[in-house]
Amino acid sequence: QTIAGGQLAFHTVVPLLDVKFRAGGATFKSSGLGDITVGAALGYHLSPQLHQVVGLDIVAPTGKYRANDPSSLGRNYWTFQPVYAVTYMQPSGFNGDVKIMYDINRRNGDTDTRSGQALHADYAAGWGLGNGWVVGVGGHVFQQVTDDRGPGSAQGKARAIGFGPAIRYANDKGFLVTVKWQKDFNVRNRPEGGGLLVKATIPF
Repeated sequence: QTIAGGQLAFHTVVPLLDVKFRAGGATFKSSGLGDITVGAALGYHLSPQLHQVVGLDIVAPTGKYRANDPSSLGRNYWTFQPVYAVTYMQPSGFNGDVKIMYDINRRNGDTDTRSGQALHADYAAGWGLGNGWVVGVGGHVFQQVTDDRGPGSAQGKARAIGFGPAIRYANDKGFLVTVKWQKDFNVRNRPEGGGLLVKATIPF
């Protein structure tokens, strides 16, 4: 379907998480399904190499949550997230991606707290090696723009920067796998750490 000059697309992100949280000598661990994202978008192919997407994602509170467990797999509230992404891809040579999101959070019913709205972005830059492979670096930037509200509110706005190496494989059928390691820097009012992320995109 073509709407407003763009190709209509629907997607679902189903995260499988393995979380380990350490603080004050205590360790918390959780594994399983996280919060599922569903969304709709319009894709625009500006050239064979340059593509952009505008859309809206909805993050559902499907992950297991306990108010006293910082390793909880879910956040226990709905999030509405406008999205814009631009990608430059070529088999050999420079590749780059930026995805910008704005979080509009609902209330956590267990804590009676509403997290502040946040602007954040994922980014990547790499070099195409041919045969669908790209190696490079990637990361994220997170900045909370409004204060939390409620009894469990943080004392200040959250922020973080992530950075690390990445590798990606994609074929001409739309199948894509990305593996990346990211370490957090310049963190305020949120947990700090690192993470290994494996993401697969499967068209149907």
